[in-house]
Amino acid sequence: MSRLVYELDSPAAVRFIVGANETNATFRFHRIRSGECWNRPNLDEYRQDKMIVVDVEPLDAA
Repeated sequence: MSRLVYELDSPAAVRFIVGANETNATFRFHRIRSGECWNRPNLDEYRQDKMIVVDVEPLDAA
């Protein structure tokens, strides 16, 4: 997935969120923007769900 982020015409920081419980799972991703949060920062607060959050930022061109 991170390779796809790096190949975008205008690379941007992206957050991937996977959540699963006993009956279902979700996969979400969104552009990281200052002031926006799509999940609780403390993942231990999710008692019934298992969460994985991965941030991918574009490589520096320097």
